[in-house]
Amino acid sequence: MTSTRGDRSSQTLRRALDIIDRVASGAQAISEIQASLGLTRSTTHRLAHALEGRGLLSIEGRRVRLGPRLLYLGAQARDANGLIEVARPRLETLTAETSESTNLGVLVGDEVVYVAQVEGQRRLTVRHRVGDRNLARDTALGRALLLDAPPEQWRRLFPPEASAEAEAFLAEMGRALARGYAAHIQEDGDRICCISAPIRDASGEVVAAISVSSIPQYMDARRMELVASRLLETAKDASAALGHAPACRAPR
Repeated sequence: MTSTRGDRSSQTLRRALDIIDRVASGAQAISEIQASLGLTRSTTHRLAHALEGRGLLSIEGRRVRLGPRLLYLGAQARDANGLIEVARPRLETLTAETSESTNLGVLVGDEVVYVAQVEGQRRLTVRHRVGDRNLARDTALGRALLLDAPPEQWRRLFPPEASAEAEAFLAEMGRALARGYAAHIQEDGDRICCISAPIRDASGEVVAAISVSSIPQYMDARRMELVASRLLETAKDASAALGHAPACRAPR
């Protein structure tokens, strides 16, 4: 009897972990999770809602994504591995030199998650909170995190009917690759300007990205180029602290 209960508990745990693994690549419909894992509808719903109750998943309508607890644990794990410890003093130095807000972000599925931030010294500053997240395609941080991804992965960030937007994104990613950093200017609202460069670990993989955020009255095109130069130096220095050498860059 004890063995049977243990087997059932292990099976439930494996199924729950399978659901988390499935959602880690990006938001999924519950029906997609059910079909891909070969689970019944009732089992999928029961496990998904149990995981949501622990903050490990977030269910919005019929879509399931990673929950805030997992994002927090991911940030804690990266902190334990030294990423935030390495990046934070460099963020502080970059903010002191530029007076602009600086951020550290990591990629979770198709989203960028902010894991560290230093507020700018301007009268008007761009603020992000640790734990905030946005679609990677819509931010400079996300684009920097995706620099090593193949174009096919870039295209998958857009639905089939958004082919024009996808082509424009691919063109912008090509320019980002050429200059070594990504840029994004908000098309409406405060027209926030953001530039971001990737941070690599000893294997050459992009593990995070660092960004500088401002608004047009402080960041025109000329100043963006000047700040970008310092941003690239900071990202390179942070990468070196994680053991990266230029020759280690992962091939595309």
